[in-house]
Amino acid sequence: MKRLFLLLLVFSVLQWSAAQNDSIKVQKIDTVLIQVQRIASPERQQTAAVSVYKARPEDGTRQQLALQEYVQQIPGVFTQNANNFAQDLRVSIRGFGARSSFGIRGVKLIVDGIPETTPDGQGQLDNINLGIIEGIEVLKGPSSSLYGNASGGVINIRTDSFDTLRGNFSNWKASAGAYNFQNYQVTGGIGNAAANYIFHANYGRSDGYRDQSGFEQVNTNFKGAFRLRENLNLTAILNYSDSPFAEDAGGLTLEEVQEDRRQARQNNIDFATQEAVQQFKAGLNLSWEKSKAIKIDGYAFYSNRDFNGLLPFEFGGVVDFNRDYLGQGTSFTYKKNKNTLQAGYDFGYQNDARERFRNLEGAIGDKTLDQNEKFTNLGIYVLDHYSLGRWFFTGGLRFDYNKLEAQDNFLSNGDDSGEQTLNAINPSLGLSYTLKTKNTSISQTAFANFSSSFETPALSELSANPTGEQGFNNDLEPQTATGFELGLRGTSPKLLYQLALFYIQTQDELLPFELEAFPDRVFFRNAGTTERLGVEVEGSYAFAKAWEATFSYAYSNFTVSETGDLFLPGIPEHNTSLGLLYAPENGFHASLTANLVGSQFAEDENLVKVEGYELLNFRAGYVFDYRNARIRPYIGVNNVLNQEYTDNVRINAFGGRFFEPAPGFNLFGGIVVQL
Repeated sequence: MKRLFLLLLVFSVLQWSAAQNDSIKVQKIDTVLIQVQRIASPERQQTAAVSVYKARPEDGTRQQLALQEYVQQIPGVFTQNANNFAQDLRVSIRGFGARSSFGIRGVKLIVDGIPETTPDGQGQLDNINLGIIEGIEVLKGPSSSLYGNASGGVINIRTDSFDTLRGNFSNWKASAGAYNFQNYQVTGGIGNAAANYIFHANYGRSDGYRDQSGFEQVNTNFKGAFRLRENLNLTAILNYSDSPFAEDAGGLTLEEVQEDRRQARQNNIDFATQEAVQQFKAGLNLSWEKSKAIKIDGYAFYSNRDFNGLLPFEFGGVVDFNRDYLGQGTSFTYKKNKNTLQAGYDFGYQNDARERFRNLEGAIGDKTLDQNEKFTNLGIYVLDHYSLGRWFFTGGLRFDYNKLEAQDNFLSNGDDSGEQTLNAINPSLGLSYTLKTKNTSISQTAFANFSSSFETPALSELSANPTGEQGFNNDLEPQTATGFELGLRGTSPKLLYQLALFYIQTQDELLPFELEAFPDRVFFRNAGTTERLGVEVEGSYAFAKAWEATFSYAYSNFTVSETGDLFLPGIPEHNTSLGLLYAPENGFHASLTANLVGSQFAEDENLVKVEGYELLNFRAGYVFDYRNARIRPYIGVNNVLNQEYTDNVRINAFGGRFFEPAPGFNLFGGIVVQL
């Protein structure tokens, strides 16, 4: 009944608004160049399903607790764990990344042209400033011919750039909400077309919905853009994030959830589970247009991450590691007539100095592990885009050299050092055809592609050895995938839409599990062959002045081939999103989003089903000008229907501890001042 009520509500509003005589907002899709496929090309020509988010002024009124707020309406993208800041947001694209016990696996993250994902496939979002996101491009499906290891999908994030027409500016934001949530932000920009700088600082904290689930974080970001010559541009990026604590309330059994949704697991309380993280990143991007035909792009970066975590068990329950991550890449692009050829390389080096100690109820005990884990990657690729009338063709081929090393420094129980080399070659082919229409304002494109990917186990997954020994778990094999996709996209003055059908077969799917002998520790195993069959639909309709409706739906039939009738855990079969936005330039503005998430399974045997839910969120604000300032007070309501649902499903957790409950009805609000 609730789903029917939501659908009727949105339909009624659409009908009422369409009857009004306001002028229609025109959207032009051809002006959008997509960067996520490395060679920039118009959105209508894309040979794969790409979803695009572009920031609006009213997006400053988001709570900005997690990237989930920006991507949860994209079909094929499923997010969990938005309220456990010790485990970080879990993002999956067409099932890739669903296995992650913390952070992001199997999905490539790129921020301002610099890889955020480490060579071994780990990614975190705790250092990304949500307040300065300008745009997001999501490429769905196997993409290793473009980005190498752990590219089951790609999220390309672009932060604010300086607008020379707007000139110098500063933005200020203060917000507060339920569970003692507080957030303060300042963003400033200064410069001109030759050199400009943007600085952003953010402080956030919350006590959390559940017991022992609070966090505190300071995040800063600097971005400088320099025009060295007319055709030579340099961008410099500095980022520093400090989170002195982020607590972990742990997973609960169903009985514990029914008893008290807000309680923390007793083991997590006893062992004071939490993490502390400091991260620094510096990067450079250089772009040189040598001529109209030749362009050279390069990037280089260094990142350091200092992590200390307390886990809910004694032996090895204190984790202390320091990660050095550096990389460099260059691409050479040659364009002649209707053909664009690009060749390049990516180099990445990761060194994790990992130590484990006994967790003596929050105190550090004896050392149990001391090893350096290294991952070296070199990827060489060739890409080609060719246009022939209404046809557009793409092709790609990439070779990746991956060397993994474990250097055991804890020699009292023997030397478990070792290394292995995991190489891969990944091709891709794609085509699109622009359909002929009588109305020049309407564009429709059919597309199809074949793609592939591979994914090595992450270093943290290899070091989780179920035998109890040091060194790597050498039984783990890389996961590989091949995918096929058909689709149709279109645009008109009122409507944008995209439809995609896909089939993906994976070999040696990596899945998490727990053992009774090592309670609370997460290990990984290969699950054989899986098949993923899916349908994704998305669209937006500008039906009246300042009004826009959005819709997306994903059908995900992901099964293990050996059994045929068992679904991959952690992914709902049905996921629907509805949105309604009213956003004039001044005055009152509001947005309403509804996510209808189907049920999912919590473990491989499909014996425990986690019920679906309907999540309704609402935001409203008012925009007015006072002297030289634009002021935007706002208020928001999360979980309007006060649904009791699971924010995170801990896959294959031992003892039935699958559930992390989500907050009920809660409020937030604040003010944005733009100068």
